[in-house]
Amino acid sequence: MSPTLVVDNLSPFTPDILACLDKLGAAHTYRKYSEVTQDDLEKCKRVILSGRRRNDQAVNAANSRIVRHCHDNDVPLLGICYGAEIIALTLGGSIRRMPSHVHEQIEIATLPSPLVPSKDKISVYESHGFCIARLPEGFVRLAGSKYCEHEIFAHRTKKIYGTQFHPEKSGPDGLDLLEEFAKITL
Repeated sequence: MSPTLVVDNLSPFTPDILACLDKLGAAHTYRKYSEVTQDDLEKCKRVILSGRRRNDQAVNAANSRIVRHCHDNDVPLLGICYGAEIIALTLGGSIRRMPSHVHEQIEIATLPSPLVPSKDKISVYESHGFCIARLPEGFVRLAGSKYCEHEIFAHRTKKIYGTQFHPEKSGPDGLDLLEEFAKITL
């Protein structure tokens, strides 16, 4: 099996995801959203979906296919910002436009989870104009903020997680979260 598959949805922060994984010594494969093959999905141990720059139907279709594959085949999945939103949308949740775009480092309270096992608060970097309004059936909220009710969420029985914020830009707490995800296997 190959390591973590990082799917680049043309986010300016994708290089930061790769840099965090390098810093952690976590092996990874990089693919642009349009280059992800079925073989890539079958060989990886886990998948990270990056954020994105703008709304694009081709990006949405490619990511929905990846989400379905991970859901149906029990492949661990972490969606970051847009990645979290497309997990929610693909599996039956909804998103909403925020009154204004947020760019801010904030502190959020968290419930214990595989991503944040030993902290009750973490510092995170927000950069988004949409947020998840309703989680799909089978998912639970693990953290919220004044901006978004669902800052971190997880599936009750599958290893599928979403962060509305950008752990790759969040400093030590974000790096810890990515390290915990990198430990999760099939």
